[in-house]
Amino acid sequence: MAHKEEDDLVTVATFTTSLEASFARGALEAAGISALVPGEALGSFSRNRGGVPLTELQVRAADRARAIEELKRLGHR
Repeated sequence: MAHKEEDDLVTVATFTTSLEASFARGALEAAGISALVPGEALGSFSRNRGGVPLTELQVRAADRARAIEELKRLGHR
């Protein structure tokens, strides 16, 4: 099966806590947009040490525009 660019994961937002990213993921999924927070299963065992850790929220490239609009509607910048 050929790889399609629409299936590539892209980051649509970053958050300072994994909890915020998880809430946003849930909101996107409730809107019918599959989303992923890489490393979410690690919980507090973040690979980010020192400084301000950023947690990414990713969606398929094909859903990027729709996800960004939904996040704006929810008040995320």
